[in-house]
Amino acid sequence: MLSAFLFFITLPAVASAQAETARVRHVLDGDSFLLADGRQVRLIGINAPELGKDGAPSQPLAQQARNRLSRLIKGQTLTLSHGRERQDHYGRWLVHARLADGASIEEILLREGLAWAIAIPPNVDQLDSLLRAETEARAAGRGVWGEAAYTPKPASDLTEKDTGFRFIQGTIQRRAKGRKVIYFDLAPHVALVVPHAEWKKYFDVQGGTNVAGDRMSGANEGKSADLVGRSVVARGWLTQSKGRLHLRVPHPAMLTWRD
Repeated sequence: MLSAFLFFITLPAVASAQAETARVRHVLDGDSFLLADGRQVRLIGINAPELGKDGAPSQPLAQQARNRLSRLIKGQTLTLSHGRERQDHYGRWLVHARLADGASIEEILLREGLAWAIAIPPNVDQLDSLLRAETEARAAGRGVWGEAAYTPKPASDLTEKDTGFRFIQGTIQRRAKGRKVIYFDLAPHVALVVPHAEWKKYFDVQGGTNVAGDRMSGANEGKSADLVGRSVVARGWLTQSKGRLHLRVPHPAMLTWRD
């Protein structure tokens, strides 16, 4: 059975975090939209399939995700809670969004299998509830969890064309420490990359537990070398540099162990 690598610390919500109400003007895709005041918003903690651009086709269920989000929120006034990190490198505002009845937009999309949960620190305050919503969809095989196109791809089969958000799988063959990151090689040309700062804050946890409260084996005491030889599925954005593919893993919720 798959066992999630979820012995993370869930940090308490910031008491001073600002919430606001705002009206939605236009939905861009399955996880971002424009507000009436012109600001572009990106939902925290989820990633939806990508719509096609520059002649490339849309990913499976991308249009369905956008349509569903549009039906939910277009023209609606939402309550927006800003993340600890308020904007991304594109200048989009990072928020959790709720309908007038209090329902979480992110959880709705996850339960319907129209997005995947992601953990990008420091915006991980609501990660537990998002993972539970995703687990419900995965157990039922809904949406993306029933699409063959999203089956994890073996690391050994990856090429430089396989960039972008991906699920990849493999056995950790080697660990190497760089000045700022730890590399976990899944293949000669593919590595998971964990920044030292994130390893210390989220992975290096004595007696860590997963979202279900179960003790995790292996790396919960911060021994990164103990992960060599273990089989894992990783989610995240693959980037290519100098003939190698790297998938940055800033949080253990982006990994699922298969042993």
